Amino acid sequence: MGFRSVDKTIDFPSISRENGYASIMRGQKFLLSLLLFSLVMPEPAFAKVKKGSTCAKLGKTIAVDGLKLVCTQAGRKKIYRVSNSAIPKPESSPTPSVPGDVKQIPKASLSGNIADQAYMSLKDYLSKQPALAGTKVFMELSPLASVPLSNSTLLDMQEGFRFWQNYTAASTGIHMVFADREDLKWYETKMNQIQSGNESWLPRILNLASANKEAAYAGANGRDSQGNALFFYLPGKFTQADSAGWLGVGPHEWTHFAQNVMTGDIRNAPCWFKEGQATYYGNAISNNDKTKWPAAWKQQINTLYTDYPRFWELSEAKLLEWFKSHELNMPNDVCGPDGAFIIGGIATEYLVGTIGIEGVNNFMLLIGNGKDWKSAFTEVSGKSYEDQMAAIVQFVIQQRDWAKSK
Repeated sequence: MGFRSVDKTIDFPSISRENGYASIMRGQKFLLSLLLFSLVMPEPAFAKVKKGSTCAKLGKTIAVDGLKLVCTQAGRKKIYRVSNSAIPKPESSPTPSVPGDVKQIPKASLSGNIADQAYMSLKDYLSKQPALAGTKVFMELSPLASVPLSNSTLLDMQEGFRFWQNYTAASTGIHMVFADREDLKWYETKMNQIQSGNESWLPRILNLASANKEAAYAGANGRDSQGNALFFYLPGKFTQADSAGWLGVGPHEWTHFAQNVMTGDIRNAPCWFKEGQATYYGNAISNNDKTKWPAAWKQQINTLYTDYPRFWELSEAKLLEWFKSHELNMPNDVCGPDGAFIIGGIATEYLVGTIGIEGVNNFMLLIGNGKDWKSAFTEVSGKSYEDQMAAIVQFVIQQRDWAKSK
């Protein structure tokens, strides 16, 4: 795979969230030769862990060969030692099933309902994906861009890459354009240099970014001229690595890249699914603590109070009309911002919770094989299009009620 000529090549065999960030000279081009395995996977699932093996998180327990090992401090190192407590019985992963009546599911909690099944299905699928052997990242930073923020975003994207590696080649290079909001002219020039034909969508992004410098924007732009997956990032004035809405943006954009690979053209799928899947997957992939996930997802749903306040008053009939109006892409292939991200995200949550990750994958693959999306929808769900949409609408309203709860 070819790459552009660069001023400097940097090896990052051990970059991680814990040990700091690599320094990158601003405003110059760099090719980051990145061993993604070592980014956030210090204990790969396929490596043999035994008593005395090093570990990363104190208190973490694992079961190996009938022994319960716990991560403990030993001098300056952390190692696994045998625990005296009993090994807990393994919990089986929930099997997604289609409920007869969505309204019977408790509204006050995610625990045990379709939403819980969706999250567990997604995390179980991700846990079974091997660590990436490595890839190359072509990073371009504007003069004022934040190096720590760009690196944390790259680390976040790595999990999305790992999630989708069965459908996007592990050798895929990543070209990231990361610009501070004071460097919009640099960003415009850079995007036009990298990828021609931006006359339709780039002015819209620039206008949005100029009008509100606190809002953050990002996008998946297909591939650059060298075949690398192309992404751009415009964090807001106050954006931090863990800001709500920014954490998960990397997997969100990689999901868009995978959508196009699997469907051949994501515009053949409904608009609400295009953004909804990327939003739900992006948030869930980046949230590794099940106990914190309900609050994180509730916070995301509540952004509709600002982004699309009409949502909170829509009846089932009006909500069904909303979905029908978002079956096709909007001007410039843009979905939203009138609720498409979050409402579509809740709809995707329902799909994952009922037909599982593989069912959703098959939906996209059927579209890629030439089937229209409504027929593919019926095939993977086992329901008529009308019945499936009615169930989705009921679930969205259920989640709306849950998001209102304390």
